[in-house]
Amino acid sequence: MSSDLVMPALGRPFTLGMLYDARKEKLIPGFSLFGDETLQQYESSKSQRSSAFEIVASDSIESKSSVMDIEASLGVSFLGGLVEVAGSAKYLNDSKKYQNQSRVTLKYNATTTYQQFTAPPGTVKVQQTAITEKRLATHVVTGILYGANAFFVFDSDKVEDSNLQDIQGKMEAAIRKIPTISIEGSGSVQLTDEEKSLASNLSCKFHGDFILEALPTTFQDAVKTYQKLPELLGEEGTDAVPMKVWLVPLKKFYSQADLLVRDISAGRVKKIHSIVEELFVLRRRCNEALDDKLVQQLPLIYDRVNYFQQLFQDYIHTVQQTIATKLPLIREGTEDESSLEKIAKDRAKSPFSNEKVSMWLDAIEREIGVLKTCARVMEKTQTKFVSNQTELDREVLAENAKHALCFVFTSMESSDPYLRVLSEYLESPTAEISGNVVPSTTDMWYYSNGVILKMKQKAQAFTDFADTVKNRRYVRFLAAAITNGKYQGASIYYYKEGSLETQDYTFPSLAPLETIKDRSDLLWYACDLTFDPNTAQENVVLSDDNKFALTGRSQNYSNHPERFTGIRQVMCKEGLTGRHYWEVEW
Repeated sequence: MSSDLVMPALGRPFTLGMLYDARKEKLIPGFSLFGDETLQQYESSKSQRSSAFEIVASDSIESKSSVMDIEASLGVSFLGGLVEVAGSAKYLNDSKKYQNQSRVTLKYNATTTYQQFTAPPGTVKVQQTAITEKRLATHVVTGILYGANAFFVFDSDKVEDSNLQDIQGKMEAAIRKIPTISIEGSGSVQLTDEEKSLASNLSCKFHGDFILEALPTTFQDAVKTYQKLPELLGEEGTDAVPMKVWLVPLKKFYSQADLLVRDISAGRVKKIHSIVEELFVLRRRCNEALDDKLVQQLPLIYDRVNYFQQLFQDYIHTVQQTIATKLPLIREGTEDESSLEKIAKDRAKSPFSNEKVSMWLDAIEREIGVLKTCARVMEKTQTKFVSNQTELDREVLAENAKHALCFVFTSMESSDPYLRVLSEYLESPTAEISGNVVPSTTDMWYYSNGVILKMKQKAQAFTDFADTVKNRRYVRFLAAAITNGKYQGASIYYYKEGSLETQDYTFPSLAPLETIKDRSDLLWYACDLTFDPNTAQENVVLSDDNKFALTGRSQNYSNHPERFTGIRQVMCKEGLTGRHYWEVEW
């Protein structure tokens, strides 16, 4: 295979005469095949000014490769980690964090100058060094197109799956208006009220070959930055960088050089793309689980998902290393490209297969969904989530916690057999996998309709009672995840004066007064009342917080139609209904 190559520079510092090893996608800096005099004699430059913009609505590897003009072989080299990108090409590494997230990218491209080496092969003397003698290169750079790229990456917040397509379309419409500024000469983008509301909630990341005073982080920042881009290339394009390079086989100038024997076929490149894309999708699902606020409050599930993420990232790195190892061998002809098929086959048989990882994530997402169902029932209460038994003990032993109720998720486990299998596989990929890797859904409590129904009923009872006594200063409401095999799904722990009374509390109705023997039994229902200063008779003196009252000297209160006269009394701001017991100190 002795053809010329044309490829994007991807932020790499190419210069005319530089050597390149296409087997490893490696630049060989610090050496030019031609001497300075030869370069000056045969170097030519011509202006090639242009500018354009493009809207990218997809975040897939294929779409990014297309917008960066990356052909199949270079693309798979990038996926394998052989190509270290810089500048605007860092856009390739920027994947959206969540699956349920809309992303639209605006690309700006400008070119300035085309520079080339015009001497025909065989007419100039080359500089022979250890680099050429040891056959460390396959090509030499003979042409460079200079310019700059800029990528404005706009992300929405996480959205419901049903709204994803609608928001995506509206984002595209708003972002497509940004380039019209320079065309129409206006200083701002003309957006509808709906588009303004949407744009105000978008985040922006910038990847470019331009040096900016400040990076844009919002839609409006992006508009201002986009307007300035043409000026930032400098006079006559002095600040432009290599955008595209032309390379010819080194053998045309140096007969003993190695050739690039073969390249990777488009079909196999597509399979590699598919594998890596699947891995990225699964990683985004994991990110969504980890960033859930409820998950972050419950270490029993957070730690499992976090550990999975670490293992999964290690596996992705292993796949990329395998690709990086095989590509040079295939290109130099010492290994057949069919060896790439083994990556797909090994993954399909491994515990990291798409099917097995998807099943595990499905189960995790189901578990989180059940937990959130209960949490939503309780969200209007003043329930505090505690992360572990130690924090729970600290809360129930607090001085003012005469009574404490804790809604406990009892069936969450700290260990996970699947995670153990993943860890063992990474240590020994050739070992046999025994038994079912992912447990059956029939064994999982969060797939049981009966368990879920009872959990929701307990959460509702917990909420109803919390609402009844919400102003009681002696009662504390908590929630935690503590494994307890006695109760499936959830239970309610009751603490009295810091001591655990029961792990399965049921809410009683208020007992008749004559049956109550202990004052603390009524503290369940103790509440704080706030006096209304506008009703206080002139001899009633209120504390600064209007919680306490006593009689004393006449106060200089303002006139108010609701103020008592004569009898020394004051009204409370809170309305009381039903049956109440009063405790008065005198």
